[in-house]
Amino acid sequence: MTSELAIISVLAGTALGLRFKVLIVVPAVTLAMMFAMIIGVARADRFWSIVLAMVILGAAVQFGYVAGLLIRAAISSLCAPTIGGRNPELSTEIEHI
Repeated sequence: MTSELAIISVLAGTALGLRFKVLIVVPAVTLAMMFAMIIGVARADRFWSIVLAMVILGAAVQFGYVAGLLIRAAISSLCAPTIGGRNPELSTEIEHI
């Protein structure tokens, strides 16, 4: 079950990395760890199993956030020349429109 939650956490972290700044990571990791703790207690798992699930989910959110940041940086570096950020000819054409 932890692997499924880790995959979901990576995807959620990626979505957060694409949209938000770094301050969103703290509440996201906190909520993921609380979720893992609640699920572990509800399933009557052992203490170290719950701790391991919390660590895995917290790290998965952070890993996903970094992946989202890298994707956002790659997209912005590819799209910047087409928007006119680096090409003065395009920016003058956009101003005339």
